[in-house]
Amino acid sequence: MGQTVTFDRLSEQVIAAITTTLARRGYRVVRSFDLQSARDRYAGECACPHHGTSSCTCQYVVLLVYAQMGAGRPMATELPSPPRVLTVHTYEQTTHVTFHRDTAVNEREASALVSALVEAAVLRPPNAPTEVRCQKA
Repeated sequence: MGQTVTFDRLSEQVIAAITTTLARRGYRVVRSFDLQSARDRYAGECACPHHGTSSCTCQYVVLLVYAQMGAGRPMATELPSPPRVLTVHTYEQTTHVTFHRDTAVNEREASALVSALVEAAVLRPPNAPTEVRCQKA
């Protein structure tokens, strides 16, 4: 099960805000997949399901979120926890960020990560719309 936060902004603005917010909370964010980078390799071969053409402006990014060691985090002698997974899907001007919760994530951490997503929604450019929606996936 996951939690989704919807932003009325483009993916790069959202990813920057999420990365900044999570870094302040002791997490490191790694981009593990980027649709547009993958599409560049196959230019013209893949039609967008939303646009029906090869000139697609959609974006899909997978972010791996790692807890940093220290400051209330596991000590170096403990095994690091697996990364938490966020997916970022943008179509037109709307970006949906979903936190994919697995059984290794306790309620406290899940709440903290979703809270960080909502906080990131507040870190917006001065002229950006303020609408943000949360929903369970």
